Amino acid sequence: MNNLPIRTLKREERLSDRVAKRLEELIVGGVLKTGQRLPPERELAEMFGVSRTVVREATHNLTAKGLLEVRPGSGSYVSGPSTDSVTESLSLLLRSMEGGLFVEDLHEVRRVLETAIATRAAERATDEDILDLEVTLRRMEEAEGDSEAIADLDVEFHRALAVAAHNPLFIILLESIGELLLALRRMALQDPDTFHKARYHHRDIFEKVKNRDPPGAQEAMSAHLNEAEDTMRGVLKTHGHLQSLFRVPENSP
Repeated sequence: MNNLPIRTLKREERLSDRVAKRLEELIVGGVLKTGQRLPPERELAEMFGVSRTVVREATHNLTAKGLLEVRPGSGSYVSGPSTDSVTESLSLLLRSMEGGLFVEDLHEVRRVLETAIATRAAERATDEDILDLEVTLRRMEEAEGDSEAIADLDVEFHRALAVAAHNPLFIILLESIGELLLALRRMALQDPDTFHKARYHHRDIFEKVKNRDPPGAQEAMSAHLNEAEDTMRGVLKTHGHLQSLFRVPENSP
């Protein structure tokens, strides 16, 4: 481990932040691999030319970021960048919003993100991607009557579209609101017609992607999201107990 590209830090700098930044660079750059054990505090302190207290503060910072995992009695291990902390933080933030989140806000983001995903999926999907979409869609269609399974498979279908778009940022952005989207689908299934409408729109999106029709895929996704928003607005108005997370404006039609 002594061959790590680490240099002694200047004393006038805030050392714990500098140590944390350098370790973060090594993790993100792949020098320190996921699952790799960090050297003991003593060794790291010698490498950086700082005290063990500084190293301890730096590793605590990286643990809070989710880049390190502390295993009692074993040491600190690289856990690597993850979307989990992003997803959890965003979900907590949105759930803490006073009065709940406007459903229109979430659907506005979905329109921007998921129409782009559908368009790119129609351009870039491989045969394997098409098969994954088809299998997920078939499983959802066969789950009629099982609201929990339908909601989960609905999320899985949209994620498979993001995978088929072959842009990792699409997956990260979609998963960052994944818990909210799952909550939306569970609420929407309070409407008995939701399953049949979703099945129609998902099948339409799939066919456009399968046929390599980007404009058609974009149009099909847009129609699906318009219908989903209308359904969600109606559900929230008729089921007041579901408004702990989402709400609609008072002047909403």
